[in-house]
Formats: sequence, C-alpha cells, structure tokens
Amino acid sequence: MSIRAGNKAEGDAFFNRDREQEDFWRLISDNHVVLSGPRRLGKTSLLQRLADTSEGQGWLAKLVDVQDVTDVAGFLDALDRAIPERTLWAWLKRQGDRTRAHLGRVRKVEVKAPDELGGAAAAVELAALPATTWRERAEKLRIRLTKVPLLLLVDEFSVFLERLVTHDRDGAAVFLGWLRAWRLSDEVECRFVFSGSIGLGALLERHDLETVFNDCYDFQLRPFSQRHALNMLRDELEAEHWEHESGLLKFVCQRCGWLSPFYLNSLLLEATRVALDRMDELGDDRRLLTRDDVDGGYERLLQGRSRFSHWHKRLRRDLEPAEFEVAELVLAAICGSDEPLKRQHLLNRVRHASRGVEEPAFLLDRALIKLVEDGYVGLASDGYGFLSFLLRDYWKRNHA
Repeated sequence: MSIRAGNKAEGDAFFNRDREQEDFWRLISDNHVVLSGPRRLGKTSLLQRLADTSEGQGWLAKLVDVQDVTDVAGFLDALDRAIPERTLWAWLKRQGDRTRAHLGRVRKVEVKAPDELGGAAAAVELAALPATTWRERAEKLRIRLTKVPLLLLVDEFSVFLERLVTHDRDGAAVFLGWLRAWRLSDEVECRFVFSGSIGLGALLERHDLETVFNDCYDFQLRPFSQRHALNMLRDELEAEHWEHESGLLKFVCQRCGWLSPFYLNSLLLEATRVALDRMDELGDDRRLLTRDDVDGGYERLLQGRSRFSHWHKRLRRDLEPAEFEVAELVLAAICGSDEPLKRQHLLNRVRHASRGVEEPAFLLDRALIKLVEDGYVGLASDGYGFLSFLLRDYWKRNHA
C-alpha cells in the first residue's frame, strides 16, 4: 500500500470501507442509490471497489464518469458505450444459473437472450415522454438495459446535471422525469447509483427538482473512525519502510481534524517529504517520522496555495453573486472563531456586514446547504465549523 493523496484509490491502495460495502450490497437489491457525502471522502474510490467486486455479488457493474458530458444525448451515449450488447450477453451466459438465482432474489423474472431483454411490458409508455431530440435513443437504451442485473455507477452525475440545468432547466426536468420513470418501472432489474463532487441535494433544491430523486436511497459516506484512520496510516508507513515516534499517528489525526482519507494522506505524504529533506540535510539515513515533520508538512500544504484555491473558485462558479458574498461572510466568521457558530450568530453577521442584501435569512440558508454538502463546513449540535483544519487555515490565510 502506497500513500495515495488525490487520485482514485484502487486495488491494494483502497483501504477499509468494509462496513459500507456490506451495507451497499444489502441495499441495492431493492433500491437505487444516491451516494452522497462531502467532497474528498473517497466516493469515486468506493464506486470503483464496488465495480471490481460486483461479479461476486451477482451483478455486472460499470463505472461511468459523466463529468465532461454536456447534454442528454451525450449522457445516453456514455451509458450505451459503457455496456455494449455483446458484453451483456457474454456476462449473462458466463453467469448461468448464478444469474438466474440472483434475479430470483431481486424480482423473480426469467433471463432471456439479448434480443428478448426488456420487452414492451417493462416500457415506460412513449406517450409519457415529450418529443425530445433524444426520445428514441433514450427508449432504446432503457429497453436494452432494464431487465439485466446491471449496476450503473454514474460518477460526477451532479457535475453533469448542474451543466444541464444551467443551460436548460425545463429540458433537464424532462430528462430527470424520464430517468425516474425508468427506475420505477415494474420489471426493472438494473440499478442506478449516482454520485458526484457537487452536492446533489443542494443542486436539486436550488432548482426546485427535489422530487425527481426521492425514490433513491441516500447512502451517506462518512469519514473514517479514528481506529480505521490509524490503521491506514500505520499500513502506509510500514509499506514505505518508515518508523515513527510514539503517538505520531494520533497526532496526524489531530492535525487533520476531519478524518477524510484525502486529508490524512495529503498530510502524511507531505510530512514524509519534509523528513526526507531533513535526512538529506543532516546526512541521517534513519527513516523516522517525527511531529516536527508533520508540522512542517502541514505548513507546506498551506503554502502551496494551488492545492486549495479550487475551493474558492468552485464557490464563485456555483453560487449566484449575492449567495457567494454570504458564503464568504459565513466562512470568514467560522474560521475566525475558536468555537462552532450557531445559525443565528451567522445571520447577525450577514445582516451587519452586508446591509444591502435582500432576504439575508434565505441567502444564508442557501449558502449553508451548499457549504455543508460540498464539505466546507459541518453542522453539529453546537453550530457550524470547518471540517478540515487544513482547509480552515488555508481560508483564514487567504480569504478571511
């Protein structure tokens, strides 16, 4: 296992999430799923692991990244290319009785040859779909895939949807309605799993489209427990042949605050680089990681502004100007406080600092939804606070 910071974790680089995988396989027989959670928690890595282990669970899974797709036709093409007909039939033939048993558990339908899959009985009536340019293509795809034990793991769906809604909100609503009708059709065997680096809930609420996904189970990915975080850090250092001071791994967790594998690994990786520089300077060959190395790595991460600048750019891109102004006020207030801040305190700050803003309470709530869903801040009983201490200190230095 190597230290993986930022890239999708695959194979031996994927750590833990055993409980989440068990929960997922229990849920998926009866549910379509939205995999939610703040950014940098490893949602894409989990999707990849599900795809890699799906055959043992009786599913054919395809991970489809749609972040660069610009319209409905492109979305349909991406799904179509990911699952060619010959792949479906070869998989069904290879699975044999195992697939039949799986389908019996899920819906008890008969497995048929490819030209028979998804007959008219499973169809969402064409009359229910307006005469869009993608109508015929959409129905062909739906009919082809509906009655196959197929997991469609759609990553960066919220990024695609944001682009679609911004360009044509009404057209996006038609597409989402058709997609929902597909998921709810009587003989559907395939399952959808949607995820993305933009909070889907906040995006749907912003455009009054919440009802188009209320049929999906919200599977929330959470940060590591301290036990799992410590185990991951220990395994990574052992794989890289590092020794470490007593209590150092807990110190790394304390410095990160929020036990996201991305932040833990980012700090650990930078700390090892500081240690290597120290070893070169002193001529010391012992690979011993110290608290000073961790502190030095923390400082280097903050100095590399490009590591975090996209957080600010994303807010400016995703929010209306008035909402962005309120979000900046909220983040400045939170990172300047030693304690979490209640909503009323934040509302008073917004009213005082931006007297010309209309509907400050409404704008505050919209901003908070975005900040929570995208992983800037978290909400606890005592108020709102930054999740990542690294992100908090970056914000304090550069934007507060």
